[in-house]
Amino acid sequence: MKTSVKKYIGFLMMCLLIISCKKNDPIGDLGETNNEFATQLRVTYNSTKLVMGDTLVISASTWQRDDKFQKIDIYETVVETFGINMTLKSGTSVLTKTADESTLTVLDSVLNKGVLLEVFAADMDKYWTTASNNYVIRQLYPVKVKVGKYANDVTLIQKLNDADFGVLKSILSFAITKSDYLLLFPTAPAGHFGGATVLSPTGRENLKQNLTRPMLTAIVQTIKKVGSYNLIIDVAAMTQTNTITASTQKFEINL
Repeated sequence: MKTSVKKYIGFLMMCLLIISCKKNDPIGDLGETNNEFATQLRVTYNSTKLVMGDTLVISASTWQRDDKFQKIDIYETVVETFGINMTLKSGTSVLTKTADESTLTVLDSVLNKGVLLEVFAADMDKYWTTASNNYVIRQLYPVKVKVGKYANDVTLIQKLNDADFGVLKSILSFAITKSDYLLLFPTAPAGHFGGATVLSPTGRENLKQNLTRPMLTAIVQTIKKVGSYNLIIDVAAMTQTNTITASTQKFEINL
């Protein structure tokens, strides 16, 4: 009988212990960082395929359980990746990048996380939307070329670094016509021509060693960049303790 009483008392104590323990609430703890609930963020766009001249609509919907915002930022980053499509006065044609291959590709970091919009906590109420019970921040973004280091004209030749200009000269040495070569080197001897291409190995080496940017620029008929204009939109929602919830979207636009 004593053994049964002990077992009953033990059972009661175990029940009391379970009742007194704090309830585990995984849903309530979800997203809690730095003793503060992380901001919830959803970003949508009116299009994911853009062309120059479009207007991109960025819609950021955000909320935070305790409404402890610090700010919402929208950034833009622009990177150009391009090849060169060039013709010279006497028929030479050079294309350094296609969809399938590239002999010369230039990278231009036009803009790195430039601020499109910054909304601080004091101004958040302007964006409150009763229907959805959250803050909705919309930003219109006209899609147009931002010129970086390389303009889309003959001046880009002057901006090429030595390594890229060296590659361009090497490509040109296999593609140039005799007439364009003579525009560059009017007194070139016969030994500069012939072989498997218009130029002999001697002629190709002469072009690579002695062609300068001003010389080439003087006989360019047309030139343009071919490739992609890469736009990256970052949206970041920050709480008062600097906890950040971020969203990134990349757009590739043909030049």
